[in-house]
Amino acid sequence: MTVSIGPRIVGRLALIFLVAALPLQGAAADKIPTTIAAFSTPALASDKFYQDMGAYIAEAPGEPFDVKLLTRGELGSDEAHFYALRRGRIQIAGVGFQSVATAVPELTILNAAYLLESWAEVDFVYETAVVPFINALLADHGVVGLRLFGAAWHGLYAKTPIYLPADAAGRRFRALIDPASQLFVRALGADTFQVASTEVVTALQTGLIEAGETNSHVYNMTGTSIDAPYFTRTRNTPTVIAILANKKWFDELSPDQQQRVTESHPSMLESGIALRADEERMLVESAASHVTIIEPNVEQLAVWRAVGQSTHQALIDRVGGRAQELYDMVQKAKSDFRLLNAAD
Repeated sequence: MTVSIGPRIVGRLALIFLVAALPLQGAAADKIPTTIAAFSTPALASDKFYQDMGAYIAEAPGEPFDVKLLTRGELGSDEAHFYALRRGRIQIAGVGFQSVATAVPELTILNAAYLLESWAEVDFVYETAVVPFINALLADHGVVGLRLFGAAWHGLYAKTPIYLPADAAGRRFRALIDPASQLFVRALGADTFQVASTEVVTALQTGLIEAGETNSHVYNMTGTSIDAPYFTRTRNTPTVIAILANKKWFDELSPDQQQRVTESHPSMLESGIALRADEERMLVESAASHVTIIEPNVEQLAVWRAVGQSTHQALIDRVGGRAQELYDMVQKAKSDFRLLNAAD
């Protein structure tokens, strides 16, 4: 059956499409859409940082930005935030390097187990050596690096205690999507399982997994600690948060607007110190409630370190690209850090 549309209807449709195509009236029509997404909670200092960041950008001279905050996980996981950022669905995101490494594989080198072993070393290596390298890699993938800061250490959660690597052997372990995490868990002799972050609690309850590797913030914030009440502070990997912008969006800003965005988040040191304090506070609170915190002694830590560092070459080979270059850069900076501290 053929349906004919009369001239009057055609005219009305044309008017509707014309109106829809016109710019919106009012202040919002002239503003730059700026959605900031992250996974935080009011329990973390980062929540205030994101709030302040949004306000600072929104209050730019002339108020050219239309800022929307989705910083309490409204868009889902870290991986979802980074995916949305790269495709321009959001303009700024705060994500961990584990997620960034899904698109920029070389960055997983920075998550290698026991590559970096103290916050002082983390801060020194990033600030003096690797940030320009990181930003160049990010730019190649359509992303602009605004800030980086170390937030919390990774450890192991489990239903029953894990004191040494041998205690993890044969257990059903959840490893992160990051190859560095997967290689570390396999080096422990555990059986690795890929489980979505939203399914970890269910997987623990059903027995699909018995343990896993993650950072202490995630452990405390997601309810994992209820079903896996033992947390071993192996401190094998520092979680580094990257505040990133979509490059296409950023490049279209004026120089003044770019500066406003760039300076909107606290420094690496200020952000890191606040979140590290959150880490210690939240672990103390968990320990007072239902969690058993296991702190490896010097001898035990040496065993964990040996296992973790045995994965480095395999990780470099697996990643390829400029992985060896980045690894060597980190090693040089670590050497400089040791010399500097020895001189003091």
